[in-house]
Amino acid sequence: MYFDKHVFVCENVRAEGERPSCGPKGSPQLLAYMKKRIQELGLKGKIRIQKSGCLDRCELGPVQVSYPEGLWFSIKTQEDAEAFIQNHILENKPETIRHLTLKDEE
Repeated sequence: MYFDKHVFVCENVRAEGERPSCGPKGSPQLLAYMKKRIQELGLKGKIRIQKSGCLDRCELGPVQVSYPEGLWFSIKTQEDAEAFIQNHILENKPETIRHLTLKDEE
């Protein structure tokens, strides 16, 4: 595999009055923080964090999905993002951050 993990962070923005979207909920700032941390940790090239368009789980956002596991997350704060990086990216123990994980049926 080219990347050990590939994380997509929804940054979609819809017009006011439409369905909710992740961009206005702070997603761009979370993406910037996660990218910065990955670089600081020397993981650039192994871990890819990038923006995406709508992931269609808008009401639960901001929403992220990580591959190859296909795990979905709702990371809303820098503290959540750091827990994601420490537990999912570095330790490969997403079960320790279940409160950030979205179930398939949500």
